[in-house]
Amino acid sequence: PGLPTDWTSGTNPADNSSLTSWELGTPANVGPVPPGVPLPSGANCVATNIMGNYDDPATDNGIPHTDIWLRSPAIDLGGATAGTLTFQQWTEIEDVPGDFDYGSIRILDASDDSVLAVMENRTIDGSTSGWEEYSKALPAEAFTATAGTIKVEWQFEADDIDSFAGWYIDDVTVTTP
Repeated sequence: PGLPTDWTSGTNPADNSSLTSWELGTPANVGPVPPGVPLPSGANCVATNIMGNYDDPATDNGIPHTDIWLRSPAIDLGGATAGTLTFQQWTEIEDVPGDFDYGSIRILDASDDSVLAVMENRTIDGSTSGWEEYSKALPAEAFTATAGTIKVEWQFEADDIDSFAGWYIDDVTVTTP
C-alpha cells in the first residue's frame, strides 16, 4: 500500500534484509483495530507493515535489522515562533532491556532534510492500551528552518529477535498560535 499524498518513506543503512516498511491502510490481522473498533478518524492510518508484524526474524542474532523512516510533507510554520506537534499513536513494540526496537521523532529542514532537532530519541517503545495522543511543543530549532518550512520524521528501528504489531500513526497536525 502507498502513503498519503506527499508523504515519503525510506530506509537508513541496516543489514538491508528487513521486510518492514511504512504503509497506509486499515489494520486487519494485527494492530489496534479488532473488528468493530474504529481508527481515530477515517479508514486509514500509517503503520509499520499494516497487515502484519514488523519484520520476520531471520537470524536471531540481535543485530539492528530494520531502520526505516516516514516523512511528512513540508509544513510551513509561517514565521511562527512556537508550535505543537500532535498525532494519535498505537504501539506494540518490543520493550526488553537491551533490545533494539524503538521509535524516534525528528524535525527536519524541508529544504534539504537535514536534522534540526530530535523530539524523541529511541524512546518510543512498549505497548499502549489503545490509541493515545502524542502532543509536544516543537523545539526552538524547528523555527530556524530555511524558509520556515519543516518536515516531521518518524524513524523505526528493530533487531531480528522478535516481531510485534509495531507503530501506528494517525491524525497528524502541527499547529501554531
